[in-house]
Amino acid sequence: MPNYVLASDDGSVTISTEAALKECLETSGICKLTSDIEISSLLEINKEVIIDLNGYSLIPKEGLKLNGAFINVNRGAKLTINDSKKTGKISTGSKENSDVWGAIQLAVGDSDTKTAELVVNDGTIEGYYYGITGHGKYDNTKITINGGTIIGLNDEDSLGIYHPQDGTLIVNGGMIKGGTGIEMRAGTLNISNGTIKATAPEFVKVVTSGGSTTNGVGVAIAQHTTKKPIDVTISGGDISGQYALYEWNPHKNSSEDIAKVKIKITGGNFDGSAKGVGTIYSEDVKNFVTGGTFNKSVDDYKAEAASSSAINDGEKDVDAKSSTGLIKWIAAPSVLAASVVGIYLYKKNF
Repeated sequence: MPNYVLASDDGSVTISTEAALKECLETSGICKLTSDIEISSLLEINKEVIIDLNGYSLIPKEGLKLNGAFINVNRGAKLTINDSKKTGKISTGSKENSDVWGAIQLAVGDSDTKTAELVVNDGTIEGYYYGITGHGKYDNTKITINGGTIIGLNDEDSLGIYHPQDGTLIVNGGMIKGGTGIEMRAGTLNISNGTIKATAPEFVKVVTSGGSTTNGVGVAIAQHTTKKPIDVTISGGDISGQYALYEWNPHKNSSEDIAKVKIKITGGNFDGSAKGVGTIYSEDVKNFVTGGTFNKSVDDYKAEAASSSAINDGEKDVDAKSSTGLIKWIAAPSVLAASVVGIYLYKKNF
């Protein structure tokens, strides 16, 4: 006798216990929560399944010790997160737990060729260090954010999404925020809409071969020691932080390797709050901005096709039109002081 009850409206099964949830996840279907559930051991996704949070929460049980997230999407599986009541959560909780670093992780599993896929349509996914994370040793992932909220809860040391693997991250909407919003150490990122926000009060960075490198950045780009390609395209959305976007080469990878890092900005709204520096920064990639709105000058990164059409004194309003978009920046004369650059260390080794 199954531990769950088949719902009559949408073909889902109603879930009120951990045992019922684990049983449901072993089938391909819709698992619809009807109560909050504490998770006492790792939840592994090995099939194509939908979890409808339905306004309820999944949280790790106190004392649970996992070297990573408490939900794993393995290669060959697909997990979709819906929330029909819009108030549900998958959360590690706001207290530091060094043994449950994140909410959802991709992708382990035996197959090197199959893809691990995650789709977020609604709900909140939050982890003390990582909302969603990959692993540098496990490639072939696809993450699509259509809505919902992804949060790294520790404002000074966290990421909404950490992406060290060769895979694809697509942001069509929703909110992604943490100490840094998104860090790409490998793979492809496409942002067309949504809000990506860094909450850290200072910009800090550190050289580390395992874990993230940059805090205080909307979208951080830092090629891993794995030296895999990174391809970032931003055509829309609202991106903010001490820097809205920051690219650097922490491991001093060779010019041949770093040439595999590509950036293209054709639209979106970018706001950098660190004083004395630009809205965006790139150590290695130039001539990649053809559109978008920026609160400070992006002259150093404009594609050659982009040319200024109007410059006003005082608070400068520069429109740069090209065949692919519109660049606009506003720089206040009060931008004077240098930003604070420090170091921080993650406990996580990805």
